Amino acid sequence: MMNKYLLYLYRTTFLLMIIAMAWQTGMHLWMYYQGAYGYDYGCINEMLINYEGGFVRRGLFGEILFDVRSMFPFSVAHAIVIIYYTGFLSLAVLLVRLFKRNGWSLFILPFPMCMYVYLCDPYFLIGRRDCWLLLLAYSCFSLYHRYIKNGGGTLPLFLCNVCLIFCVLFHEASLFFILPLIVIHDFNKSYKQEGLILSIKRMIIHWGPVFITAAFVIFYHGDGEIVAKIWSSWAPYLECHVDESLIKESYMSRTLGGKSLLINIEEAWEVSWFPNIIGDIPVAPFNLYILACIYYLATRINLVDLKIYKLKIINEVSLSNSILIVFLFLLVYIMITCDWGRDMPCWVICSMAFYHFFKEIDDYPVFVTKISTRLQNSINRVALLNKDWFYYILIMTLPLGFVSASISSMFPCLPLQLKHLIVDGSFMIAN
Repeated sequence: MMNKYLLYLYRTTFLLMIIAMAWQTGMHLWMYYQGAYGYDYGCINEMLINYEGGFVRRGLFGEILFDVRSMFPFSVAHAIVIIYYTGFLSLAVLLVRLFKRNGWSLFILPFPMCMYVYLCDPYFLIGRRDCWLLLLAYSCFSLYHRYIKNGGGTLPLFLCNVCLIFCVLFHEASLFFILPLIVIHDFNKSYKQEGLILSIKRMIIHWGPVFITAAFVIFYHGDGEIVAKIWSSWAPYLECHVDESLIKESYMSRTLGGKSLLINIEEAWEVSWFPNIIGDIPVAPFNLYILACIYYLATRINLVDLKIYKLKIINEVSLSNSILIVFLFLLVYIMITCDWGRDMPCWVICSMAFYHFFKEIDDYPVFVTKISTRLQNSINRVALLNKDWFYYILIMTLPLGFVSASISSMFPCLPLQLKHLIVDGSFMIAN
């Protein structure tokens, strides 16, 4: 039976995390309405990417917003902020319902490994477009599950393709977090029944439209000329003057700066996304430590019971399977992005959402199940890893920073601004 004092500690920490989330959200909104987040702010201008300069990655949302704004007058910046927070609230409601339905402990939900890097970084309005991407991921998994449950059918397969294409056009991260789970599951299911050659053919037929779209997204990555055309298309609708400095210095310019995903992968080892932390501790080992900790924390989520509702038994091997599959592709994505902290919630939430629909071990490749079984058996043999107080200490001291491992990101129940005030005497705010 759980020690009552530990239960009070867990509940207090959970409440502090909710307060920290409210604090950080309030800081973002206050700074926005103080004028700190204009069209030169990356979280705003990234969402302006459209197809007015030609087809380009991440342009679908901006194109829809552009078409709506051309018909109705409204503040584009205000609309983007509203869309951000609508996505966050929708995802929060979905996850709470998902956790309760599956009997998962709510304890990890407000921590940065699930609920976004704005707890670790003051410069982000609700993780940019990530909340909507994860809502789309859940929709894709739901449609695919309906296709499997019905024993096939053209309509659910078509709808799943449409949803996946929307994800790819919305953000190329879906190629690493969403698409692999569905394609590997479908391939594995077909492989066990029809063999290698037919399963490959079936995979191409089933997901060909998504693969073609992904190829376009990889190669049509944009350049400076397209960036200028996009800004020019928005100029009549923005409450600011679009000049040359705004075009060149915007986050949009970096996003569409002429490098494809393939080029980024080739230059992966030259990218300095292992920069500085507070103190002289090497960063790379910490990142490996974070990956191992998040795997453990996600697969053992029910070690801490808040006694809010009754927890259920989890098939830890099956949950591990989905986590490992995403992890294999996550390693590639980590090399081509500096957004280290952003990748972790996508990894955890996509894996758990897929497990919600596909809990059976037979749904996954045999070699993945063997790895998961060995890892989980290893955890079972270590008594310390099965203690709720150890789980608590680990999640509170996890150095999950935005760009890399960071001591300043530990103890996430304290807002980042307060931690900087304690550490170096400065009240860190976005500017």
